[in-house]
Amino acid sequence: MTKICFGCGAQLQSDDQNAKGYIPKNKIDDASYCMRCFRMMHYGEQKVMDTPKDAKEIIRKVNKDNKFVIFLCDYLNINTYVMDLFKSIKNNKVLVINKGELLPDNITYNMVRNFVQDKYSIYSDIKVKGGTANHGVKSIYKYLMDNNIHEAYLLGISNSGKSTFINDMATILGSKINKINVNSHANTTLDFMRVKLNNQLTLIDSPGFIIPNSLNNDVTNKDIKMLSYNLKDNEVIQLLNNKYHIKIENGTPITFYTSLNDNNLIKKYYKEIKLSNELNIDDNQDLIILGIGIIRFKNKTKITTNIPTESIEIRDSIFGGYYE
Repeated sequence: MTKICFGCGAQLQSDDQNAKGYIPKNKIDDASYCMRCFRMMHYGEQKVMDTPKDAKEIIRKVNKDNKFVIFLCDYLNINTYVMDLFKSIKNNKVLVINKGELLPDNITYNMVRNFVQDKYSIYSDIKVKGGTANHGVKSIYKYLMDNNIHEAYLLGISNSGKSTFINDMATILGSKINKINVNSHANTTLDFMRVKLNNQLTLIDSPGFIIPNSLNNDVTNKDIKMLSYNLKDNEVIQLLNNKYHIKIENGTPITFYTSLNDNNLIKKYYKEIKLSNELNIDDNQDLIILGIGIIRFKNKTKITTNIPTESIEIRDSIFGGYYE
């Protein structure tokens, strides 16, 4: 009988301890998790595994199967690549913006929906998931039942909260299932995994998508923080322990939305430094830095940076201006 790991979806096996799904032979009959997931859950260990499927392969399989799709991303990952990925799904689908409870108080869920629709031409249904009690999955479950959806793929960016979504859904439904492995590293889920929550709903979890050119694929903090600075002319922001720099030519208030949680990762100071990538920022624009976060600029300015161009996107701000 074939068994799968309930943490990552890999087939359990006892032949190769360096391959996915390994569990000692004397424990395989009673095991629900492979050794990798067990040690991640109980000891915080992380063993790097190759991503088993690229984005195109996952999307191709899902489109061929023609089941409904729930697509998760948190609001730090609303960008052109992710929205284009969502639009490449041909099935009926819903976009779920995760971690809505961490949005600034002045930003309503409706503002987020309007922003995504207008800026990225998303015409499918959009839900914003958030709240203190099971993170608002009750409304998602009601949405699925109202639309007669009883089986759906669960897709999303790596670390978007897919495992937490399933665990929260299991909690509100009283499902007697093992807990899905929740971890802050990329590629915790290694293969497709069917999870029957009750007689009304089965979710098919999938490997998370990795954003190309992302500067950081690990979430270092479950929360999203807002860091506000009033930058002066020629002040420099330092990121990731002096690896990247952003120099501000004209002073402006900024707000940095990020999951980075180490004080050494974000600093500001004056420094004479030559940076080759020059960008013009208008009033109330966001600078998206893939894998790091979003910087909202209140005033027009010019910046120079050593962050690669392909890791940056500039857009009208989701946090201010017209949508505020």
